Amino acid sequence: MAENSAASDMDTDQGDRSESHKRYLINQATHTCLAVIGGSSPENAVIGMTSPSDSREKQWYNSGGQWQWGGDRSYCLAPVPGDITVRLVKCASSTIKWTKDAEGRMVFGSRVLTVPPGRHRTRVILRSTINGTDQMWWTDAELRAFLKGASPAVYPFPSVHIAIYYQEIARGLLNQLAPLSEPLPFPRDVATFPGTVDDATPRVEKTFTLDLSVLGQASNLRMTTPRDWQATDLYVAAGDIFLVTLPESLPLEQARQITVCVGAHVDKLRPSSGTTKKSKWFKRMPVVSETFNVNPGINLLRSQYGGNLIFIFREGEVFLVDVNVKNVIRAPHFKLDKTTVHEWRVSRTSGAPHAVLESHRIVLVVRSSAVTSFAFPDQLMCRYEDIVDKLNSLAGFTESDPPPRGKYWLVNDLQISHGSAHAGFPVMVNRRIRNLAMFDTPHRWCVWHELGHNYQQARSWARAYGVESTVNLFSIYIGEKLFNKDRLKKNDKYRLASAAVDQGLTFEEANCWQKLVFLMEIKYAFPDKGWDMFRQLNRTTRALSKKEAELLASDHQLQIDYVYRTLSKIVGHDLILTYKRWGLSVSQDAQEEIQKLGLQKAPADLSVRH
Repeated sequence: MAENSAASDMDTDQGDRSESHKRYLINQATHTCLAVIGGSSPENAVIGMTSPSDSREKQWYNSGGQWQWGGDRSYCLAPVPGDITVRLVKCASSTIKWTKDAEGRMVFGSRVLTVPPGRHRTRVILRSTINGTDQMWWTDAELRAFLKGASPAVYPFPSVHIAIYYQEIARGLLNQLAPLSEPLPFPRDVATFPGTVDDATPRVEKTFTLDLSVLGQASNLRMTTPRDWQATDLYVAAGDIFLVTLPESLPLEQARQITVCVGAHVDKLRPSSGTTKKSKWFKRMPVVSETFNVNPGINLLRSQYGGNLIFIFREGEVFLVDVNVKNVIRAPHFKLDKTTVHEWRVSRTSGAPHAVLESHRIVLVVRSSAVTSFAFPDQLMCRYEDIVDKLNSLAGFTESDPPPRGKYWLVNDLQISHGSAHAGFPVMVNRRIRNLAMFDTPHRWCVWHELGHNYQQARSWARAYGVESTVNLFSIYIGEKLFNKDRLKKNDKYRLASAAVDQGLTFEEANCWQKLVFLMEIKYAFPDKGWDMFRQLNRTTRALSKKEAELLASDHQLQIDYVYRTLSKIVGHDLILTYKRWGLSVSQDAQEEIQKLGLQKAPADLSVRH
């Protein structure tokens, strides 16, 4: 963030020179705090990154360049000799001095405190200086100084107003760090989004079971899989302190597998986000979801934004545990084959801004106003189940080669990070473009396309043949099964692509629809195999060893060759001529492998011109 003046203004903290003031060190890339995150004593403490909160484990005191740990100020931060990690050492015997430079870097010698890339980004290491925010740090004092005299943000605001964006980030972080005994220093205006809860809405208490009896996914799926999220029928009001109580007897390591999440709208908006650049507006706060670590016993938590209460599990031991939650409200919640008509009639009028609809493999998060008129959403959720069945079918899953476990989440949001919808976990959909609770939505291209992205074996072969092309194998397949229609035929894509290839178009030059035509031509040319050729391709990919899969993912040409070899074997014909017609280069080794099989060569022109 130091590359712009708004962020640079936040990088000077004269107060850090005071030995009497605690400080939080916040990484500018991750917006998480440097803390002791493990270990049984200061001597074996694990230093890493965790969510901001008012906790001694996350506090530091700068004493002349020695950064003393708030949990025990006789210990301070120091490099591990001969390693890239950091640890705590006795301050009295340490000569380690850190310098916080003008860019916000924490420097020791020639190395800088860094949060390296990764999915969870909980590690912290030392490395040489690079020009990136993962090496830049704020203190809470810098954030407070930056906000001095700033007016509250009013939404929407133009995305070119970078200073307002950083002010909102600063407010969010300082709210997270505020002691629960004090009011939020910057109460959030959630009326626009995520939504308000009436003060008169009854607060409730509920005990239920967290199911960590099965965790994780098979390692060979080669696709984007569901994560272990457990939905609830509860909602946390913005600014409310709520209690999450786990058994005192629960081992700490098991408690550490549980994360409390408030709000399913997890997309973070930045000035560089696709939607803020395209629309030129921030229509909601950059961050509207929060996560909290929990311990055995009573956990007092506060969400500045409010949101649906979700429990997130990480892999580790498998177990069931009861949890008690207090001072929350009911949210509209439907669970296929479990919620009764009467229960739904009561639930749909709950006072929470967002509702949760669950089937066996799908979870929807939508505006509550979108479901109040639903007599009973069972048929809607059955439609979503049917779409997952069709995705699993084309992916080639069987009883002996089962699909991913768990549920895909699809979330309606006021503004998402990029596009009108995007894949991943969760799938995010702009609510103004597509209401996920509409009865016809499961039968729309948007749903097939985004879930199809999750089913793509992108790193193994689909990226080499076009990410936005191969995903639509799933979309075309579902459309054919539901409506007996092929969108490519309807839009004359086959004839147009064939004519373009006749004129010299190559696969590399082709757009996403033309690349899809290349694969669909092979499908139509061998009707006895048809869609099953792609099922077998997906199965073959899952059958690869870890080493084979990693090698395949590392090389574009290997992926081109892999599909050529695999499809040629499946259809029983050498496809080299159609590859050459499309200008798609196949290695000599791959060609010779197929030639040795003695397969008849398929015609060069497999085009579908009608």
